[in-house]
Amino acid sequence: MTATATLAKSVANTANKASKMEIATTLIPGKVAVALMTPDKLHALKFVSSYSAQDPQSTDTHEKHGYQRDPDESRFPGIGRHYYTGDNRYHIPNLLVSVRVYEPKQRTRFNTLFNQGAISKIHKEFGTSVFSILDGQHREGGLFYAWKKWEDFNAMIPITLYYGMTFEEEARLFDEINTKQKKLATALIEATKVHLEAGDDSHAQKLREIALGLSQDRDSVWKNLVNMTGARGSGKPVSYAAMRRSTGYMLPAQLMTRLEDRGLNPERVVKKYWEFVAKACDTAWNEEPVYVEVDGETVQAEVKYRLKHLVGVSSVFKLGGDIAGTALDKSANNEDFWKIMEAYVAKLGEVDWIMARNNPWTTTSAGYGGSGHLYQMLYELVYMDKMPGDEDLPTESK
Repeated sequence: MTATATLAKSVANTANKASKMEIATTLIPGKVAVALMTPDKLHALKFVSSYSAQDPQSTDTHEKHGYQRDPDESRFPGIGRHYYTGDNRYHIPNLLVSVRVYEPKQRTRFNTLFNQGAISKIHKEFGTSVFSILDGQHREGGLFYAWKKWEDFNAMIPITLYYGMTFEEEARLFDEINTKQKKLATALIEATKVHLEAGDDSHAQKLREIALGLSQDRDSVWKNLVNMTGARGSGKPVSYAAMRRSTGYMLPAQLMTRLEDRGLNPERVVKKYWEFVAKACDTAWNEEPVYVEVDGETVQAEVKYRLKHLVGVSSVFKLGGDIAGTALDKSANNEDFWKIMEAYVAKLGEVDWIMARNNPWTTTSAGYGGSGHLYQMLYELVYMDKMPGDEDLPTESK
């Protein structure tokens, strides 16, 4: 089927479907209600406070990240097929939604517009994040997939509405539903804690916030490279939990306090440090191809780099604490601090990050187990100009 034919079929499947949204009953006045919506209406009105979304109510002061993982859209077809089959369209568990309105008059106005199906007016008066899905983003995606694909599918979706929740209350409920009821990856638990502990001035919370900014902000070289949920098969070798833990290797409480006392933002220090690392180790950071001569022909070799793997990340983070401390000691002002830090990091350009049996830089154990040995080699390179194996050379050859 051609693209034009596919589009025509999709239009035909949806053109004559009845769209509906109404508040079916109020359970607790001003607090809880139950609504029914067709998939198209829900899709048009909904908002998901995800890591990649900008949420105006977020406690994140930098890029206003949300508290939920981004949806896995590959799940939508399977969910859609399930609800299309048999009577499954009548067996949809309630989605949970936070309606972000806070005054009685606002709730009355929202409910009136909702029952009118006036989505554009709702967004105009209350903002596009007013209808925030707390639980059920994958069900919504699957139901909307089925609504677009099959002409005879137009299920009524039951939705529990909670009025007037704060962002912190949303994050806590999400944590209760998703973390307490089943075993989740540490990465997702830690990422949610960033918002659950918002306002906490503890060292642990600062590390979470710094790691989140490093993982997600546009001014970070790590943006879109970190597995935020811990799910397997993400193609991202280091998780947010590992980033948070490794950030602690670089920024123990004492060093963080020293940086702050100098007027240096610890998060900015970590981001700049990794910017310097990516520059110094550009071949490994960009995972550039390697070409070799085979039988007189130039071919691309299959190589992997270890810089972004857990053992490399944790070791480089730990070294960053040493370099930041040295830059503090040797600099007369903050401008000098950045220059000294970059000069020390530049020495990492001598590291060969290609994974190979005969490469001493990458033959250490994987994960945290090998980080101590790799860190020691990196430290000796940066502070002693010593390469792996130098101790085995005759004295006169050094």
